[in-house]
Amino acid sequence: MGFINQEGYYKGAIVDGGLGQSPGDPGGLPQETWNLKATEVWDGENQEYLPVDVDHDEITAYLILMSYKDKETKTAQQVKKVLGWDGASYPELAEIERADVELSFRVKKNEYNGNTTLEVSWVAEPDASPTRMVTKISKEDAQALQARYAPVLAAAKVPTKAMSAKGKGKKVGAKAPTTKGKGKGRPVAPKTTTPETTTPVGKCTLDEAYDACFTLKRDDVTEERLNELWVKFVAQVNADETMITDEQAFEIKEKLLKVTAKV
Repeated sequence: MGFINQEGYYKGAIVDGGLGQSPGDPGGLPQETWNLKATEVWDGENQEYLPVDVDHDEITAYLILMSYKDKETKTAQQVKKVLGWDGASYPELAEIERADVELSFRVKKNEYNGNTTLEVSWVAEPDASPTRMVTKISKEDAQALQARYAPVLAAAKVPTKAMSAKGKGKKVGAKAPTTKGKGKGRPVAPKTTTPETTTPVGKCTLDEAYDACFTLKRDDVTEERLNELWVKFVAQVNADETMITDEQAFEIKEKLLKVTAKV
């Protein structure tokens, strides 16, 4: 018996656990803490579960249930499925028996302040698919990325195959013909502003903004750090969240993505 020492997707059960609070001031956030014991690990190459190494089969999961903006986290949704909790009452959650509850869970590396640790990044029912790991962003988030990087993309755009006056294709990269006219066939650089002076334009709700930032955050950005930055950026706009417009929510999302996103 010992701690899990490699990333992977595991099946197992909760040995012990309960409801508590994360470290923090004041009081921290509601958090489930589970001691887990793995029995199987997914072999991606052969697409099957294999017995886990019994010398490395334990890990502790720290599962934050609420964000600093008093919104339910995605982890809380996972906890509800595993424990069969309806999400309405913390006293009821505290009374649920966790020992021997079966589940599946993903273990990933997390790098923070120069230290690398293994942590439980996702929990699910025991029969959840281990191969459903690719996350695609929505059309709205793709548009948000476009708004953020539009000037850079425009500047880096590869010219399409230009046509000469006679209709014959000119090889890409070939020297443009010299003429006394307007330089026919020469690609014209788009008129754009620099990324630093471009203000992102769009609309979304605060919930949509937070969910997008959570989905796109880098592995080295913990949920706690994301929440700290979220509170900071929201407060810069308006201390009263109910007064923030959809345009301002979109701007908050873009600012946070710049410092936390994978892309």
